[in-house]
Amino acid sequence: MVFKLILSSKYPYALAETLYSGQAFRWDPILNGEAHEGILDGVRVRLSQKEDGIHFSSESGDSFDVGFIKKYLRLEDDLQLIYSQLSSDTYFTQAKDLYEGLHILRQDPWECLVTFICSANNNIRRIKSLVKGLSETCGERIRDQFGYFYSFPEPVSISEIGELGLRKIGLGFRAKYVAKVAESVVRDEIDLKSFRFLEYQEALTELLKFPGVGDKVANCVLLFSMDKLQAFPVDVWIKRVLRENYLNDSDEPIPDTKLRDWAQIHFGEFAGYANQYLFHQRRLI
Repeated sequence: MVFKLILSSKYPYALAETLYSGQAFRWDPILNGEAHEGILDGVRVRLSQKEDGIHFSSESGDSFDVGFIKKYLRLEDDLQLIYSQLSSDTYFTQAKDLYEGLHILRQDPWECLVTFICSANNNIRRIKSLVKGLSETCGERIRDQFGYFYSFPEPVSISEIGELGLRKIGLGFRAKYVAKVAESVVRDEIDLKSFRFLEYQEALTELLKFPGVGDKVANCVLLFSMDKLQAFPVDVWIKRVLRENYLNDSDEPIPDTKLRDWAQIHFGEFAGYANQYLFHQRRLI
């Protein structure tokens, strides 16, 4: 059974900018770019943006939770409030004018954690390729009206193939960390979704305990899956933005954590939104 609905938001929503802004890695344009297909929670979904809202369809049966896709897209985020609180920053305002309606996504924490471990020293195309290979090797093979697809693998499936199996997929040095994180989650029965209920600093501390998770990856996971809108990942693009526009092109070495601390004070409670707009603009220059 194909389930369809039209989603609306009181606030601006730029669907394509949101899906392809480097937050998530299982979305692809289809139908000559008129729609977007992704795999969410073991279901193939299709989204398209039209004048009357965001059109959603999936072959998900009667059990589909309408609230799930609304939460995933963060339709409730008050962009007008966010923009107003960041409006005094000139560079952010430039990015906002270019990409108005770009939202942060609310992803599954486990998938988000693994994909951003895979992001180390990588570009978006390569990350998408690794996530695809990981899903096809370890995920569940599922059939719907459009054919077969693969769910993102559970921790136990990844732990079973181990580091060697992950290296065969192409994860390289990242294989060790993904394997160890999967083993840890399975062994200690860690519920990553429960981290959403922790304060930012406490959740950050817990994520940093995982092998291969540094401050940047942890802040990506906090921002894109754990509702911590003050999180501020510092990668090569953000470092360039901060140095070029806020630090007078200073060559002085500054630890990433110090850059993050400064940005969180400068941008405030919505530092994560500022981060995503600045990242997206600088990456596409």
